[in-house]
Amino acid sequence: MNVHWFILGLIVTFIVNIPFGFWRAHAKRTGNKVEWALAVHLPVPLVVLMRYLAGLSWNLEGAPLILTFVLAYFLGQRTGGRLYSSAHERGLNPGRSITVLWSGNVEEAI
Repeated sequence: MNVHWFILGLIVTFIVNIPFGFWRAHAKRTGNKVEWALAVHLPVPLVVLMRYLAGLSWNLEGAPLILTFVLAYFLGQRTGGRLYSSAHERGLNPGRSITVLWSGNVEEAI
């Protein structure tokens, strides 16, 4: 196993899933099941690639390490969903775009 790729893979998996979690929360709120499914499943090939680059095997020895990638995936999705809820509670109309969090202007985001 390549430790550098493992750590980088966990970080990338988490960060990439934040906007997808944001999108998933929007799709859940609007009731769009196709968007929800895309938001959940589109980042999966990247996670598999990161595990491959880290040199993780699919046997019993690699299972705990693979579970850490799954945890990073779900934490990123959860973080994105919480950011969406936070934006919605602040009166922003975030839609699918996470960039509304950096606009800083409520009137502009609505």
